[in-house]
Amino acid sequence: MRKINFLIITESFVYKTGIRFLLEEMYVTGKIHYSEDLSQIEKSNADYIFVDTDLPDVKDLYKQIRSGNEGVWPVLIALIHHRKDKDLVSSGIFRHFLDLSQSKSEILHALAEITKNSFPPDRAPVREEKLSEREKSILRFVALGYTNKEIAEKLFISMHTVITHRKNITRKLGIKTVSGLTVYAILNQLIDMNNVG
Repeated sequence: MRKINFLIITESFVYKTGIRFLLEEMYVTGKIHYSEDLSQIEKSNADYIFVDTDLPDVKDLYKQIRSGNEGVWPVLIALIHHRKDKDLVSSGIFRHFLDLSQSKSEILHALAEITKNSFPPDRAPVREEKLSEREKSILRFVALGYTNKEIAEKLFISMHTVITHRKNITRKLGIKTVSGLTVYAILNQLIDMNNVG
């Protein structure tokens, strides 16, 4: 599967590390780069660029984008703080807004939706190896927070079988973390986000 490259533009250490932590939970994440100003946008080969709307030179972005670059990749995502600046919304510069005041699961879900629905047409991800129905069933339980023992009891199989299936799921999807598997399960409608604890 093709990985997605990100650029995070912010002066805030907390935003930078927090967003990186969340992106690393996602199975589609490739390289993550940083900048403290907007000068890196034109030099970047990122697919998605997060822009802190509190940056002092964010108004310069309007001029830069309005000069004929709107609607092209990379996708610009505004990092907002429990508000949507009217100028930003009406400018049409940002394709998405990420509210940093949300919970971890809400932000992960928003990131998954952004990357799922906004993939460049010429960069569509390669389809991964298909999961069997048993693997999908086990993945649902993993995403919902069940332990190997609990899954074995629910499905009336041995714990060794559950572990084997989990290894196969990880190999097929290339996802190693439970959070990443949870995002995958939500995106592929194996579970509902409201059921995640």
